[in-house]
Amino acid sequence: MATVGIFLSARMEGLRELQDALGRTLQDNPAKTKLLAAAIEKAIQPVEMRLREVSPVGPTGNLKRAVTSKVVEYGLDGVAVGIVGYSRAGRADSSSAAGGSVRAGKDRAFHQWWLEQGTQSRMVMKPADKPYTRLGHVRRMKSGKTVDVVTHEVKRQGGYIASSYNRLGEFRMLKTPRMPRGQSGQRVQTEPGTPQAFFKKSSTPISIPAMPVGGSTGRPPLQTAFDQTKAQVAEILQRELRLSLEQALATLTRSATGGVD
Repeated sequence: MATVGIFLSARMEGLRELQDALGRTLQDNPAKTKLLAAAIEKAIQPVEMRLREVSPVGPTGNLKRAVTSKVVEYGLDGVAVGIVGYSRAGRADSSSAAGGSVRAGKDRAFHQWWLEQGTQSRMVMKPADKPYTRLGHVRRMKSGKTVDVVTHEVKRQGGYIASSYNRLGEFRMLKTPRMPRGQSGQRVQTEPGTPQAFFKKSSTPISIPAMPVGGSTGRPPLQTAFDQTKAQVAEILQRELRLSLEQALATLTRSATGGVD
C-alpha cells in the first residue's frame, strides 16, 4: 500500500450501472459493502500477481518483498475500495541487508516512489575527509624496485567519493590495471560488483545521474501492472457484481413469497 500518493484509475464500462443496481436492490449499506468487498478482492488479485512479476529485484529485494493488497470497507456508505501496491515502509522488524545501514524486510520499500516517478540528478559536493587506515603493502616502482609501505593513517582522501560501503555493507576493491600513460578514466572494480556495491572517486564534485521513470527497464511497476491487467479486473468485477445482484434479487424474491432467507 503505497503511502506516497500514487493513484491509478480507469473508466470501466458497465461497472457503475451494476453498482447502482446493487445499491437499489440492497438498501442495507453494510450488506452491500460486504458484497462489493468480496467482488473487489477477487478482481484485484491479477494486479497484485502482475506487480510481483514486474517489480525489479535490486540488492535488497525489498521492493518485490513489499508487494501486497487489501480491501477497505466503508459500511456506513455502502462503499468498498481495493488497494494494490507496496507496504507502508518503516514499521515492521528488519535486518541489515548486507552488513550496512540499509535494512531488509517486508516493509522497507522506501524507494517505491523514486522508481515509479523517477528522480532528479544530484551532486556529491562535500569532499571526503574522514580518516582511514591504509594497510601495509608492497609498492612496485616504475623502475622495477619495490618498496614496503607500512600500515598508516590517511587523514585526507583528496577528493570526492560516492560509495555504497556504509549503506550496503563492506566490499573488496579489486586490482585494476593502470591506464596507458597520458590516458585517464581508470574504472574501479569492486567485489561484489554493481549493483551490490559501487565506488567512485573524483578530484571534482561527482554528478549522480537522474533515474528515469521505471528505472533501467523504463517500466514503472504500478502503472505497468495496472495497465496490463485492468481489462481482466473489469471482467472479474462485472462477473462478480452480476452474481451478487442475482443473489440479492433471489433473496428478496424468496422473502416476498414467504421463503426462507
